[in-house]
Amino acid sequence: MPPVMSDEQLLTSGDPEAFGTFYARYRSPIERYFAARLDDRETAADLAADTFASALLARRHFVPGATPAAGWLYTIAARRLVDHRRRTAVDRRRHESVAATIAVSGEASAELELDAPVATALLDELPDEQRQAVRAHVLGERGYDELADALRTSEAAVRQRVSRGLRCLRSPLLVYRAAQEVAREDRAYRFAGGHEQPLLTLTRREPLDCSSSASLVLARSGVFADDRAWTSGRLATDWGRPGEGRHVTVWANEEHVWIEFRLDPDHGERFDPTPSRLAPNSGWMTRANAPRPRDGAPRHWPGL
Repeated sequence: MPPVMSDEQLLTSGDPEAFGTFYARYRSPIERYFAARLDDRETAADLAADTFASALLARRHFVPGATPAAGWLYTIAARRLVDHRRRTAVDRRRHESVAATIAVSGEASAELELDAPVATALLDELPDEQRQAVRAHVLGERGYDELADALRTSEAAVRQRVSRGLRCLRSPLLVYRAAQEVAREDRAYRFAGGHEQPLLTLTRREPLDCSSSASLVLARSGVFADDRAWTSGRLATDWGRPGEGRHVTVWANEEHVWIEFRLDPDHGERFDPTPSRLAPNSGWMTRANAPRPRDGAPRHWPGL
């Protein structure tokens, strides 16, 4: 019976079968090493195989006595684990970035499906380059690389067009959805309700007046810098910029405030919780073909 060769002898032997013996000796321990550090046994087996493949290539550089053969092998395994975790982290960040893009794209696409006249009208008003890029990428599901070739430009340029176009689509839709959400909360109206209160402390059933309700809508859609509800007079002078917005306008004076939406050129909608202003049996969101008499100062947010 031939003598049992040491790990060091197996690594330095010229016998092709020697490394096979070394592999058989350490395969299970190395797989257990990875399995103890990973949840996926299949990945653990793959990394073990990578470790031995690296060891096979590196064994010519192994110097007996410098380090035990087992320690040398586990050092390679540790490096494969670090490489795997680094790749996993990069892949996760890339996935999160892609997921964010898909979420934005999916949100815009959902709007196009759920309310085609509104979203189509918004899409039609985008600059030509943005409109074409959004239609092709979001609706046509064409990749950035394919579009870059077709448009004879860079992928970065196509991504920028899609990103800017989606942002222009989403901004007014975010305000619109926030208004619908607040309108559905079935709040009672109370004069001066919510004035100067922190918006985060307002319960879903707390009575509000028109200015506090408008402040809450604007805050939920990300176009309100303060954390407290404003009065009508302050909204009339301090929020956004003077003048009507392309799609969303806040009309306000010292006594009253409401929000008008023109997302679709064929109709308008108003958000207004004031009982004296509401038509019989209408809710806080009122669809109207003609705007309310404009007895307030118009304010708008850039991009809306």
